Amino acid sequence: MDFAIVGLPQSGKTTLFHALTAGHGSAAAGTGQELLGAVKIPDDRLDQLAVLVKAKKITPLEMRLHDLPPIFSIAKGPSGTAAEALGKAEALILVVQAFEPHASGSVDTARDITAFDSELMFSDLAIVERRLDKIETSMRSGKMQERESAEREKALLERVKGYLEADTPLRTAITDPADEAALSNYGLLSLKPMLIVLNIGEDAVAEQEKTATEGRLKHDARGTRTTAVCAKLEAELAELPADEADEFRREMGAPEGGTHRVLEQARELLGLVTFFTAGEQDTHAWTVPEGATALIAAGRIHSDIARGFIRAEVITWDKLLEHKTHAEARKHAALRQEGKAYIVQEGDVINVLFNV
Repeated sequence: MDFAIVGLPQSGKTTLFHALTAGHGSAAAGTGQELLGAVKIPDDRLDQLAVLVKAKKITPLEMRLHDLPPIFSIAKGPSGTAAEALGKAEALILVVQAFEPHASGSVDTARDITAFDSELMFSDLAIVERRLDKIETSMRSGKMQERESAEREKALLERVKGYLEADTPLRTAITDPADEAALSNYGLLSLKPMLIVLNIGEDAVAEQEKTATEGRLKHDARGTRTTAVCAKLEAELAELPADEADEFRREMGAPEGGTHRVLEQARELLGLVTFFTAGEQDTHAWTVPEGATALIAAGRIHSDIARGFIRAEVITWDKLLEHKTHAEARKHAALRQEGKAYIVQEGDVINVLFNV
């Protein structure tokens, strides 16, 4: 999972990056500004399963984070590894300043989010207009079959252009999965899902949950989610031993799991389902898109397992903890035998039987 952390100047996005990566990020070669970091996503379910099977190794989900230069710099002409990271990111984490003193003179999250989205749409509009110009040129000399394909592409892009000119981010406007697939190779930035992180001050940490709720009511839309966190506090806590961090958090009146919620909401934004394999050698967390089948899940584990798929033994993680072993779960009919077409559910523990 690749996420680009972006935001207006002085929003605190780099502070959030350090909080999420616990200060273990590194500078990208040649950029002078981009930071790279990989984060293991905590999951109590995975930890409990590992204890149950006495796993020698635990493999949690991993998220790759790219802290990029201010969006205005990127939108005016992205180049180098930072632009590549922005284009390849599966989603954006937009950090919005929600504390005083504000870089623009006053706190206005709606204003800042609109300004950011405008830059994304401006970049997208330039891409779409260039492509439409090329289509017009090719249609004058193309063969009939090529012209038909070009006409379909032109119709879609003209519709996209209309959304952008109406200041509607594509993540909100494009609802047909077929259209999303058709647009996936254009590098359209406003099409990417976005998690808005309202970066509050240390004096407001007691109101963090209230701020997050109010933010969701104001800003959530299709492809957009909102949360709140004090990046400065979380970055400081990330540098402390766990017991000292817990004590400091209590003294500040800050809710627990601030950065964990950011990571979890980012994962959910992608529409991914987490399933587990629970083995003594390695207890592993995996993801597949919502609606994915057991065969697709088998392929995530290993392509050979998918090719030789016979059936999947499936049990929910909590039922496996309850019954202790697969054998005991089978006695109580809690372990199900499923075929290739089974739709993987959140929290499934899957053991795939296959031919070598």
